[in-house]
Amino acid sequence: MSKIEIFYPNYSRKAITFSIDDGNVPMDKKFIDIVKPHGIKGTFNLCSHNLGAFDAQGYRDFYDGFEIANHVKYHPFPFIDGKEYKFADVPFSPESADPSLIYESGVDGLYLLHIIRRWRHVCGDDDYIRFTKECNEELEAVFGKGSVRGFVWPYGKQNNMNVCNELSKMGFYSIRNGGDVYDRDGFAIPKDRNDWSYNASNLALLKVAKMYEEYPDDGELKFFCFGVHSIDFERSGNWNDLVEFAEKYGDRPSDYWYCTVYEAFSYEDAVKALKISEDKVENTSDIAVYITVDGVKTTVPAHSKIEL
Repeated sequence: MSKIEIFYPNYSRKAITFSIDDGNVPMDKKFIDIVKPHGIKGTFNLCSHNLGAFDAQGYRDFYDGFEIANHVKYHPFPFIDGKEYKFADVPFSPESADPSLIYESGVDGLYLLHIIRRWRHVCGDDDYIRFTKECNEELEAVFGKGSVRGFVWPYGKQNNMNVCNELSKMGFYSIRNGGDVYDRDGFAIPKDRNDWSYNASNLALLKVAKMYEEYPDDGELKFFCFGVHSIDFERSGNWNDLVEFAEKYGDRPSDYWYCTVYEAFSYEDAVKALKISEDKVENTSDIAVYITVDGVKTTVPAHSKIEL
């Protein structure tokens, strides 16, 4: 039987992508201006209530070439399972508000709670799902119907099983939790699409990228995703690390496949859909798959087969 090996579209086995939260336009511009000239692609996770810097065409131009994912309108916490909340009966005032109480925010279903050193938005289960759906609708009104397919938790995966279950039913191709797990599984593509993490923060970017570069080819497709906010580089004063990363690991299309998160996961799905027998390789997916047959490069187009 012929020896079949699987590769990414550039005949490497290492993908590079990113997952950047919140849609901070000034910081995202600095980020894009650094990575885009080097061919590095990825996903920006936006909260629709923050849209306002441009008109729809301006946003499409600004994020052109990148994926857009859902980061929930208003960026809220859901209520925590089993936790009791006490609601204030007076209007919210930051000068006099009691940090042990929850206050009306002025938006239906959205409240203010003092958590992680400042006042932040929280909401009940039904409203969390409503804000998620509204985020999709409002982002797709800008970026196009069907374009927003991924979900990213604000503040990382939350302790609310009902919301977790409802999100899983909504048809997102993936749901990202927190991040920066370095490497625990040989840079494998995440196994649980509804609970995965990026593997390098801005502070660990160069360290983990070096690990990735040096990781030996074991015949499996690999996944490197960094995050989590463009403003992290500003706060840490380490934009130079991103510049070094882009200059060192960008512009190397024979070594790395530059893709969005959706493209990486979709390609893995296409690989899983291959049917390999002694006399043929059949691709039942919508995406061409790149393989070698006894060392010879070939492509198996979508919904087609090649004879061996």
